[in-house]
Amino acid sequence: MARNRKTVAGLQITPNRYCLDRETALRMWTENVTWFSNEEGKKGRIQVGQFADLMVPDRDYFSCPGADIADITSELTMVGGKVVFAAGISKSLTP
Repeated sequence: MARNRKTVAGLQITPNRYCLDRETALRMWTENVTWFSNEEGKKGRIQVGQFADLMVPDRDYFSCPGADIADITSELTMVGGKVVFAAGISKSLTP
């Protein structure tokens, strides 16, 4: 619901007061879901001691139009500190 808060037909059925802001939605999909895999404190944040699993999006999640969030793709993906995917200007980093 954090994307654009509208149905496919463009109708808003959920009042804004019940919708998540972008930062809260991002935290829910990153650091707050680590309990599913029993990896709390090991994943979900960029900080010392955490696994280096991350992706670099092709546009700014916080400033792009809400309708564009679903189209965000990865320019660079790292798992365990190693590059596993790279596109665009990062393509030369692919092993």
